[in-house]
Amino acid sequence: MLLDVQYLIFIIIVILTSTIVLKLKILDFKGTLSSIFMGNLIYLVTGIEGFILVIEFFIIGFICTRFKFKQKRKKGIAQEKGGIRSWENVIANGFAFSLFGTLYFFTSIESFLAAFIASIAIATGDTLATEIGLLSSNKPKLITNFKEVETGKSGGITLLGLIASIIGIIIITISSWIIGFSFNYYSIMAIMIGAFLGIIIDSVIGATIQAQYYCDECKKFTELQIHHEKNNRLISGFGFVDNNIVNLLATTIGSGLSILIIIIF
Repeated sequence: MLLDVQYLIFIIIVILTSTIVLKLKILDFKGTLSSIFMGNLIYLVTGIEGFILVIEFFIIGFICTRFKFKQKRKKGIAQEKGGIRSWENVIANGFAFSLFGTLYFFTSIESFLAAFIASIAIATGDTLATEIGLLSSNKPKLITNFKEVETGKSGGITLLGLIASIIGIIIITISSWIIGFSFNYYSIMAIMIGAFLGIIIDSVIGATIQAQYYCDECKKFTELQIHHEKNNRLISGFGFVDNNIVNLLATTIGSGLSILIIIIF
């Protein structure tokens, strides 16, 4: 009976949160529906603690995306649609959350729980790296050859962005401990190392196989296949590898690496 009451309270919180999300334009309608489904799954397999971490990721992502948004938009490097996320963004980031959370639920193996937290840390750190890194006064350098590239180019990294990503990883890791997830020292280190590697992997994939287009209208490189209602020219990478695919691969691989680190050490 207590569980039923707790779940009812959770549903009420989800409905209220979803209303706020739509009002603040954090997600579009389909994105909100997807987040409700994912949040419900996370709650069922990891409890309120896991759900809190996911909400924390969304809040941090919203704040960082809107931080100095006008300045980013003026430079032409702001998120499309005013920073509103779609269902594709939700699934791309939430796939690893759901996968490792579910595996932990059915097996009770601690390394899967560590991977679950690592996946949230990767998503949070990557968002901070991108949104804060865009404000760096220094030009980003491509992670594969360290040559200067234009701000906003996939695979470009800045010192400010790297520092921000590490802060994001630390916030999620510490939060997981505060809300009640118990880990030994090695598991905590595995989470943080796996998360950081996941962010590096995100940049490497972005620099190598992610689709890069050129917009003849803007005279700029872009990740968007369509801009100004016109198809952009594919310059490099594969057309099916967009930013969402990159995020999905990075969170899943990085989280998997945290498991491998736990097994080895």
